[in-house]
Amino acid sequence: MQLGNLHPLFVHLPIGILVLAFLMEIYYYRKPEPKDNGTVLFALGIGALSALFSIASGWLLGDNGGYDEELLFRHKWIAIAFSVGALGLFFLKKSEKQLARKAYFPVFAVVLVLLTLTGHFGGSLTHGEDFLFEEAYEEPIIEDVDKAVVFADIVQPILNRKCVSCHNDGKAKGGLLLTSEKELLAGGDSGSLLDSLKAEESSLLMHRIHMPLEEKEHMPPKGKVQLTPEEIMLLEWWMKNENCFECLTESLPINKKLESVLASLEKDTSPRALIAENVDDVPEEYLALLNQNKMSAQLVSEEMPLLAVNFLQRKDLTVADFEILKEYKDNVVEMNLGYTNLDDELAKQLKQFKNLTKLQLQQTKITNAVTQLFKNFEFLESLNLFGSELDDSSLAAFSSLPHLKKLYVWQTKMTKDGLSEFRNKNALIAVQSQIADSVFAASTLSPPVILADKEIFIDSVKVSLEQYFEGAKIFYTTENSKKDTIAKEYISPFYISETSVLKAYTTLEGWESSEVSTEDFLKSRVEVSKVSLAKSPHPKYSGKGGKTLMDLKRGTTNFVDGNWIGYENQHMTATIEFKNQTTVSNISVGSLSIPNDWIFFPTGYTIWGSVDGNNFTKIKTVKLPIQKPSVIIERKAYNIDFDPIALKKVRLLVESPLKNPDWHAVPGGNSFIFVDELVFN
Repeated sequence: MQLGNLHPLFVHLPIGILVLAFLMEIYYYRKPEPKDNGTVLFALGIGALSALFSIASGWLLGDNGGYDEELLFRHKWIAIAFSVGALGLFFLKKSEKQLARKAYFPVFAVVLVLLTLTGHFGGSLTHGEDFLFEEAYEEPIIEDVDKAVVFADIVQPILNRKCVSCHNDGKAKGGLLLTSEKELLAGGDSGSLLDSLKAEESSLLMHRIHMPLEEKEHMPPKGKVQLTPEEIMLLEWWMKNENCFECLTESLPINKKLESVLASLEKDTSPRALIAENVDDVPEEYLALLNQNKMSAQLVSEEMPLLAVNFLQRKDLTVADFEILKEYKDNVVEMNLGYTNLDDELAKQLKQFKNLTKLQLQQTKITNAVTQLFKNFEFLESLNLFGSELDDSSLAAFSSLPHLKKLYVWQTKMTKDGLSEFRNKNALIAVQSQIADSVFAASTLSPPVILADKEIFIDSVKVSLEQYFEGAKIFYTTENSKKDTIAKEYISPFYISETSVLKAYTTLEGWESSEVSTEDFLKSRVEVSKVSLAKSPHPKYSGKGGKTLMDLKRGTTNFVDGNWIGYENQHMTATIEFKNQTTVSNISVGSLSIPNDWIFFPTGYTIWGSVDGNNFTKIKTVKLPIQKPSVIIERKAYNIDFDPIALKKVRLLVESPLKNPDWHAVPGGNSFIFVDELVFN
């Protein structure tokens, strides 16, 4: 190792030490007590000594060449003057003569000025002469990599990051500058970097990059931040295509590996990306809290900590529901309030959610009074007002939304003329105000919405069915042990008092019938006092432990809603204790399948029973087939029937597939099972 290479280490020592000594002198001057006991003199001595080491190492480093001669001359001789001054300070401080004491502080001030100038010229040598005042370099933002200029947008930024610190106007190592196309073409002492050393070899630049790190001519030199494999790939790609300085990415051949590297250069400048940069991560516990409060909340993607909140068509919304969202209100970018009891007063709560990009207010009780709220939503891209009371006077508010792209106003009070004028003034906003007859003819109705306070009940549960197409009718069946499979027309809310599968569909003359809405309702006749788990569930998906399986609450399709317990790569065994010895003949086990999240239905169940609470006898084993390829999110309550038997305890084994199936995107990965409610009859 050459002594000159130690200059960056030595050069900072006198700066810090002498500045500290000056601050100490000010302190002792203002505070006569305690007296300086020689600390300042010691600091000045170390500072002067380190300045001499800096001079020696810097002199040797400068002899290596590659620096602006004029800047180097200034830096060198001012540094020598500074070192002499630092040494003089030490002797002035040590002297007891009156003249030395009078000269001490003025000389100290001069030394600090010399220190500042030395540092400035040293920085100019390393970073360029205008480094203090030039604007910070900003890499070009690539929104569409296909339209990027390969050299200016891709190659030059790589050079700026990894090469320009040694090849700039102030420090042209090897006589080479890399700050522009012209300088790159000019080359340095060894010739053009774009030319080959031999006809069969790659360019000089790539030759230097691929040299062993220990080699003196390796670029960047050892100790500097090295090029990544992706950056090297991009440089080679550019050079193999004749070093084209004006070419666009789309004009050059690209293989699949390079395609993924280029795609990673694109910067997402969408409103959501901008929002995501300025908000905190949302903890899973908070998501679980939201889902426990009768709303569905989930992240819009794994890459962004942004929330989509759905109020699930509730008719009992209050201010308290919005208060729960306040902690992470800036993370909320989607909100679905459709078919809820939202009115103008409740809508005032929306003002705090300034980062909304998608807002659904269809079939709510809002009026034109809410339009003043929309000025808060600068990122709003999609707004659904279908079936609301808004009229033409509200349209002006939408024109001021800079990112609005979609506006749904079907079945509002807006007129054809008003919407036509709005479209003419806002050509970039797609307004959907009606559906063509051809679409109606080929369309199907939306399935009805099944509304109930609970899915698991002890006595009975009240059920309502809703649909939102004028003139349409709902028919339903309740399949249960009484074999009630005759479809009935829905007139008013009704009660279910048996374990049943409710199926409902919508019909309208001239339309195809809707798809069938299905919901399982489970009656619990057996009171459970305790559920013990043989093994703890995954710490992220532990719910309330065994209590999760006996609280009469079904989990939603959001597996972090707090109503599921999850096991990774292991089976679940639970022991269920009844309050009294009870005759049972059926157990229902709630399970979940989300293949994209590695969650699969169980592959089997085994049930043991105990009459005395201590000794268990196997009652039944059920084996299920391996799940077929699917990406559908699905809940299922699996019913296991067996001969009636009086029991005090039941032990249940829920078998996991343990590994992702062969058809999965990641075959062999550790899979999960999720279990919620255990219901006995």
